[in-house]
Amino acid sequence: MNLNSELKPFGRIISFIFVFCLFSSAVYAQGDVYLSLSATGKRSDIAVESFAAPAKTQDDVKYAQLLKEVVQNDLILCRYFNIIVGDPEPNTPFDTRMIFWEKKGASVLLSASVKVKTDIITIDVKLYDVISTELIWKQSFRKETSNYRLMAHEISDEIVRRFTGETGIACSKITFINNSTRFKELYLIDYDGYNLRRLTKDNKLNILPKWSPDGQQIIYTSYLYNNPDLFALNLVKNRRSIISKYQGLNAAGAFSPDGKRILLTLSRGKYPNLYLISPTGEILRRMTDGSYIDTSPSFAPNGQEIVFISDRPGYPQLYIMNIDGGNLRRLTTAGFCDSPAWSPRGDKIVFTMRQQRGNYDLFVYDLPSSKITRLTNNQRNNENPSWSPDGRFIAFASTRSGKSEIYVMAIDGSGTRKLAEIPDSSYTPSWSPNLLDK
Repeated sequence: MNLNSELKPFGRIISFIFVFCLFSSAVYAQGDVYLSLSATGKRSDIAVESFAAPAKTQDDVKYAQLLKEVVQNDLILCRYFNIIVGDPEPNTPFDTRMIFWEKKGASVLLSASVKVKTDIITIDVKLYDVISTELIWKQSFRKETSNYRLMAHEISDEIVRRFTGETGIACSKITFINNSTRFKELYLIDYDGYNLRRLTKDNKLNILPKWSPDGQQIIYTSYLYNNPDLFALNLVKNRRSIISKYQGLNAAGAFSPDGKRILLTLSRGKYPNLYLISPTGEILRRMTDGSYIDTSPSFAPNGQEIVFISDRPGYPQLYIMNIDGGNLRRLTTAGFCDSPAWSPRGDKIVFTMRQQRGNYDLFVYDLPSSKITRLTNNQRNNENPSWSPDGRFIAFASTRSGKSEIYVMAIDGSGTRKLAEIPDSSYTPSWSPNLLDK
């Protein structure tokens, strides 16, 4: 997204553009049972049986099928598993089922039983070690039928946690801007491209949404009152409030990891510099001061450093500094940079860069090695990257289809998928934190 067109009153402002898993063994210990994964780059072979509906009512059969489809898709998208399908004959004895799946190459079997009563789904989920036939994990889930997709995502995330020790991302969401109403409004969608919701109906320009660490709020810049002010939309209370409304630019930057501070760009009638403010808008500290433009800040996960864009060398480049304003240093690159985002794991920064006479593409800067890896190439413009909460995927905007749309890919640039078929153009995605634990 180029703010030279969006923010004409600020002509000099640069754009705010922005594994592994060979199943090795089941480790049995007191309490929870976790499955260990090695870092070989291979995936675990998991069999997903058709979910059973013992009562065979119409609703039981319907939701058993729907839940299986969503869970299976989640397990594919997480890229931890090879999915093995193809049910054994009905009423096959348990031990024979295990032999059936072993011959198909499965290491683990996922099975489930579904019951629906007065619009409430109850599902009992089980994981088995195919070789030993031991029950690894079982859990019951209960939810209204209208929330069956969320139930399936919760199951998927728990399965991932059993394998990795970290919760999966199936319950996460992505917010972005879309112009299908002729205005740029704020939207929300599940990580897998379902449940699209429009969040604003302002008939104004809204840009640059960012999530709060608790997943309850989205901050964004809006021209609702004809000045680019910073707003917060509380999704839990369904309430919007204005945070920063200084004359001039109040550009959504980023929350600190603890949610107690916000970094943003304020111009206040002068050069756009970085400021640290409270969630209520009180200025805590001016972070940069000079006759140059500093934008697009992102916190390190430790909360002690930030990365941002500055044109102090004469063109936009990546800079890092401590949160107290010290230890400023430039990350050397070979083009015009924009929209950096620090990874949740702390070791990488993804950013947009345009090299001479080229398009905007995505790159990853590996901090330990200072190595830069290119993620996109010859696919028109690719901008505004945002990390998944587990740091394994990136959402971004791309014009590869002829219009700006939201895509998701792995951090090595593989497995790119369009988030959803959404009318007109979509911009500046921001991936939520993990919402399962919120």
